Amino acid sequence: MNRVFVGLVLAVFLGALAAPTLAQQGTADIGGRATDEQGAVLPGVMIVLTNEETGVFRQVMSGEDGSYFVSALTPGRYRLAATLAGFRNFDRRSLILEVGKTLTINFALAVGALAESVTVTDVSPIIDVTSTEVGGNIGTSEIVELPAPNRNFFAMVALLPGVQFVPSSQFGNDTIIASGQAQQGNNVTLDGGYNSDDAIGSNAGGQTRTPLESVQEFQVLTNQYDAEFGRASGAVVNAVTKQGTNQFRGVVFGYFTNSALTAQDYFARLNNQAKPESSLKQWGGTFGGPIVRNKFHFFGSLERITESPNRAFNFPARPELNFSTVEHREAWNEMVRVDHQINANNTWAFRYLGESSPQIPIIQTRRTPTIQGTLRSPAGAAAFTDETDLDQTMVGTYTTVLGNSRVNTIRASATLEHWYHGSICVRGQGSEDVFDQSKCPPTLYQLTFFTQQSPEAQGPWDRNYQLQDVYSLFVPDMKGSHEFKVGTTYHYTILRRTIQTHMNGGFFFNTDLPFDPTNPRTYPERFTLRVGGPFRFNMHSHTIEGFAQDKWRISSHATVSLGVRYDLEVSPVDETGNPLFKDPHAYPVDKNNFSPRLGFTYGLGSAGRSVIRGGYGLFYNRTILGTLQPFFESGKFSRSFEVLFPQDTADPGPSRGQFPTDPTLVNGPVINRAYIDALYPAGTRLRNTGEVMFDSPNRRQPYTHQVTVGYERQILPTMAVSADYVRTTGRDLFLQRNLNPMIRANTSRTGPITRVDAFGVLGEPYNTKVWLVENTGKSQYDALNLQVEQRFSKYWSGRASYSLSSSRGTTLNQLDQNFLQVGTNLNLDKLWGPVSVDRRHILTLSGRVEIPKTHGVNLSATMRYMSGAPFTILDTNNDADRNGELFDPLPADTYSGTALGALQNVKYNGGVNGAYGPNFFETDLRITYRQRLGEQRTLDFTTEIYNLTNYANFNNPNGDRRLTDSFLRPQSLRGGSGFPRQAQFGVRFAF
Repeated sequence: MNRVFVGLVLAVFLGALAAPTLAQQGTADIGGRATDEQGAVLPGVMIVLTNEETGVFRQVMSGEDGSYFVSALTPGRYRLAATLAGFRNFDRRSLILEVGKTLTINFALAVGALAESVTVTDVSPIIDVTSTEVGGNIGTSEIVELPAPNRNFFAMVALLPGVQFVPSSQFGNDTIIASGQAQQGNNVTLDGGYNSDDAIGSNAGGQTRTPLESVQEFQVLTNQYDAEFGRASGAVVNAVTKQGTNQFRGVVFGYFTNSALTAQDYFARLNNQAKPESSLKQWGGTFGGPIVRNKFHFFGSLERITESPNRAFNFPARPELNFSTVEHREAWNEMVRVDHQINANNTWAFRYLGESSPQIPIIQTRRTPTIQGTLRSPAGAAAFTDETDLDQTMVGTYTTVLGNSRVNTIRASATLEHWYHGSICVRGQGSEDVFDQSKCPPTLYQLTFFTQQSPEAQGPWDRNYQLQDVYSLFVPDMKGSHEFKVGTTYHYTILRRTIQTHMNGGFFFNTDLPFDPTNPRTYPERFTLRVGGPFRFNMHSHTIEGFAQDKWRISSHATVSLGVRYDLEVSPVDETGNPLFKDPHAYPVDKNNFSPRLGFTYGLGSAGRSVIRGGYGLFYNRTILGTLQPFFESGKFSRSFEVLFPQDTADPGPSRGQFPTDPTLVNGPVINRAYIDALYPAGTRLRNTGEVMFDSPNRRQPYTHQVTVGYERQILPTMAVSADYVRTTGRDLFLQRNLNPMIRANTSRTGPITRVDAFGVLGEPYNTKVWLVENTGKSQYDALNLQVEQRFSKYWSGRASYSLSSSRGTTLNQLDQNFLQVGTNLNLDKLWGPVSVDRRHILTLSGRVEIPKTHGVNLSATMRYMSGAPFTILDTNNDADRNGELFDPLPADTYSGTALGALQNVKYNGGVNGAYGPNFFETDLRITYRQRLGEQRTLDFTTEIYNLTNYANFNNPNGDRRLTDSFLRPQSLRGGSGFPRQAQFGVRFAF
């Protein structure tokens, strides 16, 4: 198998070297037609494109039909010069080439001498009249000038329609949700190189955070992207970093805030909690310039962040445990990039980006003032984990011009992560190879919170290596012009894991009361423990991507885009013990992943200012390797797995006011190690008596069908409007079913359970759930996306986007499980409903204005509004369908919580996710005074105010009626931007 696979990789890759191809990942294109003043085509026109910042140039000659095309250009500002004997020279400047876009520039040459010249200073066109893709571009000015919490460019990505911003309380983990898909389903590239996490997808944004001052621009494709892009069900984020220019330029900046500039958050105010001393300091700079003018340039950046944010934790059932605290995080981020044009036909570039970010939890704690003299650790301390990351990404590119119409690019890249995520108890024990989570106290899972210790402990690294070849061929006169494209990419990924989660054990209670040895109701009713020691494994994965594309310009008005893409994933899994596989080495490989793409554009009028566009495409998502990890960790046999005691259901004693009888519970929250060690001797291969997960021989890659139709118009030289209708239909989505379904004797929460091999495939009895990953899920997303974009002109720029959408399905994430299955009936019709990312209305407004006659005062702001996200209302005291899963949505009705601050009169439509939670609203403001210190130097003094209105943005409340103290009561604020109003001061010197 290995020899065959390596041979296939080499054959496909070497085949690409001999084939015409183009990828716009990190590059831009320009094309058009040369005519005389009477409109007759002009062949043989010499056209030179020169980057006005770096002097790097490209030259081509117009074809027999007068058309020309220049591909694989570094995005930036360009000058177009055209010459032909007998005609005046043509010169047009300040053409803006944006990443991933094709700029169309038609021009006419006037009769005259070569010594004469015609210079055009018209505004660069805004719209791409040849593209069917739905999305948009964000440039340097928006990235730098707009307020950005966490200084992460993903905050700007969400200014585009159909995109939700998902901020994080950790500065490097902001991400997005696009087109109603899971946030893990996006694909992030940087300078054409892969910058995503193969283990968890884009759940935390890009693999390595790119500082704002280092980003030149980015493109976001939410739908209908060409065949060169794939392995995504959501958005493609195509970012490029800055490069050096012919002038030495740089930036030095510093921003800071502290608790005096931060309002007390909602829960701290509600509970009269003290506000800890918090702070945030961000400083750094960039510097770039020529090594050899017009040929060789460098750019570098350095950023330092030290952050100590305050947090308030509240426990409605135990208000004496309420506390506020400060965390500490820090990061060093560095980047270096070099670009070199060896000669007119050969260029190369290299970029390295790395970030080291240890994140240490609690450094100070303040309790509610009415609680005095307690020395016990706060309950919420259990929520904290130590996450230490070293993220790195690098990419090298070599581009060769092979004549008038062909360009070849070879790109190699790597994405590396070394990390630890887990409880703070093991901090200081040593590296991930020697720490021991079993030495930590057990986690206490009270009814509505957990305390004493986080159960998490795992690491240490991920590796992804990528090799890509791209080559373009432009054919100018074949019943119209053609931009033929073919490309190949190979990925090799390695995951190494050491997992000690729950080696410290975890006790589950049916109450929030503190443990009292004399009170049976305060005893735990269930216990979990990882037995056998740490789980260690290495996972390898290979991926081949290939595409072929033809953008056929039938006429000056019409373009048809035809493409096909192929994705092959090979991730070896040892299927030993899986009864569904006769050969344990015959792991599934989906070899049928051909995805056609068809699009069209039609320009209205001759000015190229209006375009109708649409298309259909089939898009395969990548399989997140975290989906495959349980096949290694939770098979039939293992040296390490998690066990539940009692196995089937909770011990009924504590909820009845009786002492538990299970041997692991009779002593309260104290681990009975001797009893467990006798059952599961360490160092031996054991029968897994915890939850088992099996792979399916028929497992396939999930995919979506996308249909779009839209209209875009440039209504002013610097303003454009667009409207797009999008439908995305997901099929073959991963959804797990239980091969060993449960039958509860009655509808009570603690009723006894029996199991049956209902599908007749297990062949022997299992006393636990046996999950099978299969492709039974589906989804549907419909949206109307509207956008208005104003480029900076006459003192202002702005952007408004709005999405009216609906996102429904039976599943969303790749590890979702079916809790409505009864016996062999999967009840997929009952699973169908709004998915958790459904936001009916999303509105964002952003803009910047230079206030005239103020000698440099600038105002910029962003406003975001999202309607509430759905959640399920249920009662885990009852198992209505007796399937052993405490997940039975309550009937449609209007529900109200009884606790202080709980939501009232919540309309519930029944079924999964039948209720909607609180809306989201945030306004961020930036005020800048800019002092010009000469022609190239500016000094900015900024004040930023985040969450200007101090709006409390809540996460969805608990929908479990069993939890009376928290039922329908918001208990936490949403991510990073859910925090209270905060002011920040900054200084930025640019030269």
